[in-house]
Amino acid sequence: MSVRDWDLRQFRLLDALARRGSIGAAARETGMAQPNASRLLEQMERSAGFALARRTPRGTELTDRGRVVAGLAAEVLEAAESVVRAVDALERERGALHVCASMTVAEHLMPQWLAAAQQRLPGVSVTLDVGNSDEVFERLRTGAADLGFVEGPTVQTGFRYLDVARDELVVIVRPGHPWADDGDIRPEAIAAAGLVVREPGSGTRQTTDRALAPYGSGSRFEVGSNAALAASVAAGLGPGVVSRLAVQLALRSGRLAEAHTPNLRLGRVLRAVWSAASPLSRSAQDFLGLVATVA
Repeated sequence: MSVRDWDLRQFRLLDALARRGSIGAAARETGMAQPNASRLLEQMERSAGFALARRTPRGTELTDRGRVVAGLAAEVLEAAESVVRAVDALERERGALHVCASMTVAEHLMPQWLAAAQQRLPGVSVTLDVGNSDEVFERLRTGAADLGFVEGPTVQTGFRYLDVARDELVVIVRPGHPWADDGDIRPEAIAAAGLVVREPGSGTRQTTDRALAPYGSGSRFEVGSNAALAASVAAGLGPGVVSRLAVQLALRSGRLAEAHTPNLRLGRVLRAVWSAASPLSRSAQDFLGLVATVA
């Protein structure tokens, strides 16, 4: 074997060894048995003509030359990953599009977007997953989704975004609650109340917490969906904060009532998000363009 024969297996082992400081840990990370990893490292050293690592009582540490080669190995691995991402993006251009949307978007906006895509983008096949905003970012980060839609107040590092719609949170109560008939409910009273709220990681929860932060905090009853939140408020568990989109029918029918909160900023932006590390496929670009016209 010569250095020219090294492949990603050798580069992965060297990169893992640089980070882990142990041939055993590097072997586990790269899916090798430790004896095989040791033999592979010895083969690499013979082909390089110098020692890449030295064994110590505390583990295995790279030599000065080994650290130089390991740094270059990391660059090779990153370049290989870029090739994988580019090939995946080209593959998705065939028309398959995997979208992940947070709950409010998925329940109240995505149906009309999908219906419009069916009519106007016949070559695009869309698969939809639903999760809270943090879960959307995680699926994009791992490549499980091509395009995401979130409702949180911030965009995580490493993502591009486009504002696609506006939304408003409302404070809801059951009919007969004192807040249903009062004029203006002060933010301090809302913050101190035992509110029904969405779970951590939800964009609705993030917007709620940010809006109420200056006014203190009371107890919170967490639920995992908009429907569960509305049902809990209707049952008398307490006031709740939720998207107007999620409760507009219940407000019109009188099953729920809206508390008047003019001094509380509860507006938010709904965004399309995607990884900054990969180009949007043609299907994702077309779907995003359609959303902009429908929204």
